[in-house]
Amino acid sequence: MSIALKEIRSQHSKGTFPHCGPDTYVTVQIVPDDVQPLVCLNERAAKRRGIELIYCGEGYHNRQATPRSMLRQAIDKADTIVAEHNSV
Repeated sequence: MSIALKEIRSQHSKGTFPHCGPDTYVTVQIVPDDVQPLVCLNERAAKRRGIELIYCGEGYHNRQATPRSMLRQAIDKADTIVAEHNSV
């Protein structure tokens, strides 16, 4: 058995002002029962521990109020994955 955890992380914006990229990303960790969840979302560490990382999307932290925003859609996708996985 395993548990799904939603992670919302910030990152440095890509590029320079005024052409900056997204500063927040969303991912889901599928963690086996006998394993500690990752603190740093590193693909190599996840693979070694048997953790599956599902990238859901990215967006701007200050633009998530509407359901159409990139970040809100990523959060909703992550919530759906977590709810489906943990309900089994």
